[in-house]
Amino acid sequence: MSMRPGKLIYAVTICWMFLLPAFAFGTGADSLRKEPRIREVRNYIRPALSFSLFATGQREISGNMPGLTNRLGQYKFRQSSLSFYTPLYTRTRFAGADSTNVNTFHLLFTLNALSDQPQFTGLEKQHRLYKVGIGLRAIWTFNSQFIMFADVSPFATGDKYDEQSTKRLRLGATVVFNYMISPKFSFRVGVTKNFLLGNKFIMPMFGIRIGKLDGKCYFQLQFPRHTSLTIQPTPKFSINIYSRSYGGLYNISNGDSLYAGMDSVIQFGHFGVANGVRFDFRPGPNFNFFITGGLAMRNHIWLYSYDYNRANNLNPLAPFYKGRPDGTLFLQAGLTFRFGKAKRSAGNYLMYDVFDLNNTMDPGDNNNNPGNGDITPEMQRKRDMEKVQYKDVEDLVDETDLY
Repeated sequence: MSMRPGKLIYAVTICWMFLLPAFAFGTGADSLRKEPRIREVRNYIRPALSFSLFATGQREISGNMPGLTNRLGQYKFRQSSLSFYTPLYTRTRFAGADSTNVNTFHLLFTLNALSDQPQFTGLEKQHRLYKVGIGLRAIWTFNSQFIMFADVSPFATGDKYDEQSTKRLRLGATVVFNYMISPKFSFRVGVTKNFLLGNKFIMPMFGIRIGKLDGKCYFQLQFPRHTSLTIQPTPKFSINIYSRSYGGLYNISNGDSLYAGMDSVIQFGHFGVANGVRFDFRPGPNFNFFITGGLAMRNHIWLYSYDYNRANNLNPLAPFYKGRPDGTLFLQAGLTFRFGKAKRSAGNYLMYDVFDLNNTMDPGDNNNNPGNGDITPEMQRKRDMEKVQYKDVEDLVDETDLY
């Protein structure tokens, strides 16, 4: 006896409804859906992108060549910077008889772009100076107390006034040894090749820190970069009273005849010290920003002639012009974004020193500090622990465990 098509479809549907649950429970979960693979977090340092703007007021210049000083007119300075770093490789190794000695190695890629704009009221066309570079950074921690830090940053500089003729490749490098005696005290020594002082120097470095980086107050001295006193009244807000150096060395065009000789390209160096108060706000682990203001002092500008110094057997960076701009007020603001996940470092004070080294030695050696937004304040950790109440874990406790 044949079955009508409608009844056949109805019968098949009923059978399928009964067989489907049996089929689902009778097969492994992997046969229906492939479980997502959980990737192990390897890095302690997260990628970070930072941006800042710095500007001074307009002021008079005193110099050793009155005619050139009058021609330059009044002076003000602006700077914008963009920096980025990301880990390329991280290795963690446990050592010691009880495996409590954690040694880590971090290799980072760095990128920076800087625009310096010295503006003279007497010049019709302004010089727009730039600096763009990439680099590699290695940080090695060992024996739970020691850190070796090395940074190499080749970069190109020039002047938009005549970009083709003024382009120059340079190299900045820093090597630092950091010894953390205790969470409240560490010191660092090293050597750096930089252009912050408006010249080309290979200089020794020395630094100390007093107070915990995640505490309510700590002091840092890091010659020749900065001195600072940081106060953290809340987990999200901090106040920084500081003094930091800024400057650079560039090839600039002589198209406006700043130098009376035959040079088509001369060198321009500038240097200053910014003394100010900085306010940092960290609404969350992925973002922090700051605003700061104060007084720019000890300002210098220099002009160097390649041809004259070469013809007279002088140091290439012996200046024919020395200018001293007056002190003035400045404003600066910046922000930092951090991405991805990182291995747990809360309460790891040696890793905090790694973060501090990585942030105070900014990519490109421009001495712009993106802030220690990746260090969890101690008071925040305590508050997080206080949130874990008995009621949150009572279902995990057997009544007989209490007797």
